[in-house]
Amino acid sequence: MESTKVCMVVKNQLWNDARVKKEAISLSEAGFSVTIIAGAEEGCPTEEIWKNIRILRPPKDSTRRNVLREKVIGASSKENNSLKSRVIKLLRRNRFRRFMTDLKRAVPWEYRLYRAALSTGADIFHANDLDTLFICAKAAGKLGAKLVYDSHELWLESSRYFIATSALDRFRYRITEKKLIRKTDAVIAVTPSRGEVMKNKYPSISNLVIIENSTEPIRDLPESSYLRDRLGIPIGVPVILYQGVICPERGLDKLLEAASVLRDEEIAVVIIGHDAWQGTLHRMHSEMNLMGTVFLLPPVPSEALPEVTVSADAGLILFENTCLNHYYSLPNKLYEYMMAGLPVIASDFPEMARIINKHNCGILVDPSSTEAIADGIRALLTTSQDEMRQMGIRGRNASLEQYNWPVEEKKLVDLYMKLSNREYSGSVLN
Repeated sequence: MESTKVCMVVKNQLWNDARVKKEAISLSEAGFSVTIIAGAEEGCPTEEIWKNIRILRPPKDSTRRNVLREKVIGASSKENNSLKSRVIKLLRRNRFRRFMTDLKRAVPWEYRLYRAALSTGADIFHANDLDTLFICAKAAGKLGAKLVYDSHELWLESSRYFIATSALDRFRYRITEKKLIRKTDAVIAVTPSRGEVMKNKYPSISNLVIIENSTEPIRDLPESSYLRDRLGIPIGVPVILYQGVICPERGLDKLLEAASVLRDEEIAVVIIGHDAWQGTLHRMHSEMNLMGTVFLLPPVPSEALPEVTVSADAGLILFENTCLNHYYSLPNKLYEYMMAGLPVIASDFPEMARIINKHNCGILVDPSSTEAIADGIRALLTTSQDEMRQMGIRGRNASLEQYNWPVEEKKLVDLYMKLSNREYSGSVLN
């Protein structure tokens, strides 16, 4: 039987998007023909085959636009005080001009993404997050294909995206979700609470599936001293790890303040991830003179992360309660820490508290309080080594038994088999 063709669209760069890669691999191994359309990545081809999955990366900007952008940046530099430079600086700060620039940039790129999606001739289009829903819905409508909306975030309830998104895009996304969600054949949410929010907001959703951001099971943990070796941290000094995007509202500024409180105690705090905060945290780190206590590292590919994670002694998740998206979050880093056998220090929010309290695998703190974070870290580190180890073991056992990708994978493949009118027995395509 001819394979059902699936086209997954994501605007992110693919290299560090573990969820999209896991879903694509699972569908490919279940017999689907999968194409991923993703953001362009420096050093990566515009088209390649990876793990039997076709990847397309349409360029975001044309060569002409990139050349023009470099000229504008050069002409408006601080050192250039010519009349031309002053005029360009004024124009760059003008809101209407920025609105029009965003429009002129977004529309051509989305058209390129749409044309790439259309070229796949897919039977099912999989929109990863709200910013790709219009593209996938348009392609699905053109080809008479099925449409899946995989809502990784409560996009319209996320302050992070509100800050980072232009007024034009915020308006577009509100209209897009309201109008198109009723046309989907399935909606995927990543936590039960987020699913309830979406269901209450859009009662017309008829096929809602919860597929959590769990990690691949690691039956035999690697022995790793990656962080100690790379940073020169002595044996006996506890390593507390945050892994993930460096951006506002992740509690990282409070974490630096807590580390400052703890600087006279033997502790090493490691923050590893992509800097989406334009160096703000790095400047704070330098100004607070935390070089010997807090270490900042660049991200590693998701496939290489387990070796990093397992080399720490505890994991941190300090999302702030700035929006429903954070309040109901259940980030994959929780399951990554648990799989690595690390006790977790996490924000006392419903979804994370549900897991941590059920399995007694960590400590919950108020992420808005520097003192609470410092006390939480101190409480964990003053716990006996045996109890810390037991926390890690309980979390790891729960992760191996319940919170792992094969469990979630079956939900995904079952959904796709139903959409393609096939049956799935767990491993065999019928």
